[in-house]
Amino acid sequence: MKFRIKPITRLSIIFILAIVLSGSILTYFSINNISNLKELIEKRIIEEQRELYAEFSAALQNKLDIITTGLENGEDQPGVIKDSLLNRSLESDYIIQTFILNKTGKFVYPRFERIPEGFQIPLFSERFRTTYIEGEKAEFAEKDFRVAENYYLACLQNSTGSKDSVKALNALGRVAIKQNDERNAFSFYKLIVSDYFSESDAYGYPYVYYAMPQLLKITGVDNSEELASLIRFSLEQMNFGLIPLNYSTGDLLSAITDWLKEAAPISAEQLSHVNRLIESLDKQIQFVNIYGDELKEITEQSNQNSYYSTDNDFKIINSYSGDNHEFFLVNTDLYYTGGFLINLNNLFDTLVTEDLREGFDFNYVIEFPDDYILEDNNQSLVYSSQLNPYFPGQLIRIRLADEDLINDIVKRRSWIYGIASLLLLVAMVLGVALILRDIAREKHLARMRADFISNVTHELKTPLTSIRMYAESIMMGRVKSQTVRNDYLSVVVNESERLKRMINNILEFSKMEKRKQEYHPFKTNLSDILHKAISDMNYWLEEKGFKLKTDIDRDIAVEVDPEKFHQVYTNLLSNAIKYSGESKIISIRLFRNSKEVITEFEDKGIGIAIEHMEKIFEEFYRVERPESGDITGTGLGLTVAKEIVEAHGGEIYAESELGIGSKFIVRIPFVGD
Repeated sequence: MKFRIKPITRLSIIFILAIVLSGSILTYFSINNISNLKELIEKRIIEEQRELYAEFSAALQNKLDIITTGLENGEDQPGVIKDSLLNRSLESDYIIQTFILNKTGKFVYPRFERIPEGFQIPLFSERFRTTYIEGEKAEFAEKDFRVAENYYLACLQNSTGSKDSVKALNALGRVAIKQNDERNAFSFYKLIVSDYFSESDAYGYPYVYYAMPQLLKITGVDNSEELASLIRFSLEQMNFGLIPLNYSTGDLLSAITDWLKEAAPISAEQLSHVNRLIESLDKQIQFVNIYGDELKEITEQSNQNSYYSTDNDFKIINSYSGDNHEFFLVNTDLYYTGGFLINLNNLFDTLVTEDLREGFDFNYVIEFPDDYILEDNNQSLVYSSQLNPYFPGQLIRIRLADEDLINDIVKRRSWIYGIASLLLLVAMVLGVALILRDIAREKHLARMRADFISNVTHELKTPLTSIRMYAESIMMGRVKSQTVRNDYLSVVVNESERLKRMINNILEFSKMEKRKQEYHPFKTNLSDILHKAISDMNYWLEEKGFKLKTDIDRDIAVEVDPEKFHQVYTNLLSNAIKYSGESKIISIRLFRNSKEVITEFEDKGIGIAIEHMEKIFEEFYRVERPESGDITGTGLGLTVAKEIVEAHGGEIYAESELGIGSKFIVRIPFVGD
């Protein structure tokens, strides 16, 4: 059989040339487009970097205005100023500390008291002073604590003001501890903390600093909760500036922290509140120690015009006391100098994390380096500038988040065009391959059909030859014995049945190809159909010396087309007979479970190799092996069986091992009564 391939090949060449020509044109324009694309992207990046810098500068100025707006008036009440400043600091993570100073540079908030010079000693009445001196004489010189206690009680009774009372209470607490009278000592010191927390001694030292360490030492389990309340109260007054801080505050806070770790008489929520107060006070002390002298210098300067100012009269002053990343916002025009210590990095981070970068085509990284090297913007695509006018010494650098972005875009476009060209090539090759595959498939089908015709011819000739030979012998009277005549007639009948099966398979396959199969299922005893198939094949089983083992359940009723399933069973049994080889044992089982009816045909023959397992149900397919060289057939038996079983909603498959044998399994759904 010859195929006219040349016209198809000619069309393929024309098709390929058309693709190559269009692909070449597309590639040419793509290269030009990629070159122009790089220049356009670089130009757009530079424009966006400048826009982003302008937006950042505007946002920075707006942020400073928000912090300082409403604080420019000459308010002369430190409490009002403090509240206004504190409210602003609570709204911002970048404000490290709020501060207020008087005209001499002394801290009003945080309220920090150094050892005062010329502190006014409180005036006590002569009676109070005389009695107190007698108490001290009894306490320190005579060690008569009971007498001393009586003198101090008399002082308390004769006190004319809070300074008299707190001095007497402090002495009473001291004497009570010396007498191991912790209960009274706790009561005296408790009164100092709760009622006289703002009072200080002759040296400006708050009495709370005397009372609280003693309370921490003498408090037991019974009054630990009461002490916890006193601690919380004292810390709150310190934080509000009502109890001044001093150089002993740090030690007191450490002692309180240690006591809380050991006693922990308060809830987790209250403990968290106390820890926040301690942290705030630690920050205030550190702030005073680090920045106090610098702020005093600022307030004492006569010329404040050398600093940059916001629109709200706040001066922007870089701090030299910290780590060079802080600056002051100070308003010296207020009655009390007030302002904020700002963390520059946190302020910048706040601006960067806001929606500055929305609306841009590319993603950028904003950095604030300490170096002063300005880079070539056009070459490196990094925009650098000073943050004028407020921070002339601070650089801002804006660069692409992905430094390889442009190259990646160009590469991506190149890949796209390259892939498009490759796809064209693949499509071309695939088209040729499909054409060649179709040609090869047509050749293969033609060969298989030719083999099929040859096999069918041989299969038809074999039974016809036998039928003719035995029929002629009977007709011509060559056979005298009735027994022999009956044997001849039996051969004729069985060969006719064999011929019929072959023709039925061919007709069924023909209907399959035309999609004209007809099925007439009704409730049938499948056991009877299987027995009938075995009976019809019994001649060939006996003829070839097979031993048949059956395990067939009775009365398995299912809805099938009896004739079609008879054809399935005879095809499978015929297949087992053909490929049993030297082994002459065939096993047949029919049984059911709750969902399926299962039929098994098992032989001990030559088996099927794994590579042939998926193909044995294909039309015209026959396994070509030396062991099966003399086995004839049409290659349609299993194809027809598979079609019939699947038409009934079932499945058929094989399990086989080369040289061991094969098992064909038919499963169809079972629906109970």
